[in-house]
Amino acid sequence: MTLQVVLAPTAAKDLDGLVSEARSSIVADLGALASGTRTADVKRLRGFKPPLDRLRSGHYRVLFRRVGEELHVYRVIDRKKLDRAIKRFR
Repeated sequence: MTLQVVLAPTAAKDLDGLVSEARSSIVADLGALASGTRTADVKRLRGFKPPLDRLRSGHYRVLFRRVGEELHVYRVIDRKKLDRAIKRFR
């Protein structure tokens, strides 16, 4: 079963601002996650209703939720700026 990846406008803007190597790596990781072949670098973040998950991809973190048959991607952010981005979701 393959999930459809839906990018929020902020996530699309985040991806556009990255160098091509990082962007292609993140897109490949999202594709693997959507197809069900990658789950090792996914962590469920505590304290969020509905649940919010984080995918590690190199120096970047992808914040997403699974909604039915879709992965809603909200942010693609450098790991150093993750804490500040997570506070905006609460």
